[in-house]
Amino acid sequence: MPTHAPTDAGVPAPAVPAPVDVARVRDRVREQGLRFFIDDEGDVGIPWRYVTVHVIIQDTRTIQLRGVWHRIADTEHLVELRRLVEEWNATRIGPKAYLTVADGGVVRLHGEITYPLGAGMTDSQLEQFIFISCRLIVALMREAEETFPDPLRGDLEP
Repeated sequence: MPTHAPTDAGVPAPAVPAPVDVARVRDRVREQGLRFFIDDEGDVGIPWRYVTVHVIIQDTRTIQLRGVWHRIADTEHLVELRRLVEEWNATRIGPKAYLTVADGGVVRLHGEITYPLGAGMTDSQLEQFIFISCRLIVALMREAEETFPDPLRGDLEP
């Protein structure tokens, strides 16, 4: 999908926002030269060193980039991880950081950015949103790596 349509004068007109779907996300990720895969639910996954970011499109309502830190922790590290999340959320505008605790006491760190899609997005907007969101989520996970340089429980490298 071209980002600009030529006008009668031969000057590119601004692109028009269009609905966002997996094919457009895949094309924008590919154009950025990023590795990616399509997961079992049909979402685009973008693997990074500390995190895999999933691009989730919820109908035509929202696009969400959600990353989960590759490392996992036990509940004994919950206080320190909670401190990291609270500090991150208090001092930065994104991504939203949060923790989940699964059965068996496995603690996971998540980063998430959501954007409403009511008006759609141009290719340029979509590309920038994906790029900036990935960078912000990777920054959160890098902060976690620096805060916890030693293994907490193990890691889940892809």
